[in-house]
Amino acid sequence: MIFFVISFQQNKRNRILGLILAGQLIFMVHFILLGAWTAVAMNSVGAVRTVVFQFREKKKWANSAFWPYLFVAGFFGFGILSWQAWYSILPMVAMSIETFGLWMKEPRRIRIINLFPHPPWFTYNLLVGSWPGMTTEVLILASVIIGIWRHDIKPSKNNP
Repeated sequence: MIFFVISFQQNKRNRILGLILAGQLIFMVHFILLGAWTAVAMNSVGAVRTVVFQFREKKKWANSAFWPYLFVAGFFGFGILSWQAWYSILPMVAMSIETFGLWMKEPRRIRIINLFPHPPWFTYNLLVGSWPGMTTEVLILASVIIGIWRHDIKPSKNNP
């Protein structure tokens, strides 16, 4: 939870992604313990996505525009394979939205797009009984809003 919350307080893309990756790996274990297999699949694909996206500005192969679409296909493919109930669609949609947000180069755009995946994740967590997941989603959403205020809206002292 802490990794996700502090990720959106960063103003560097790689710091945001590194902290998200740490959070995804820990939540994989959490969802394994709950038997919430769609969430395990989403966090597994998401972790790979986050690693690839970290190389976007360093390696030519990682900057190809096909990556976000490949990962969205992966979310839906693995989501269908791990399908447990109608609410399995929620993390698939959430991770797809997040994918396009994390693909962005500007931290401001990453934060803005990341306002939208947390309500579906919150609902999924509610339905699978993940109190830590629900708490995390509320705190992440608050962190995104605070990050937008701190870095993107609040006037700087140098620019009144």
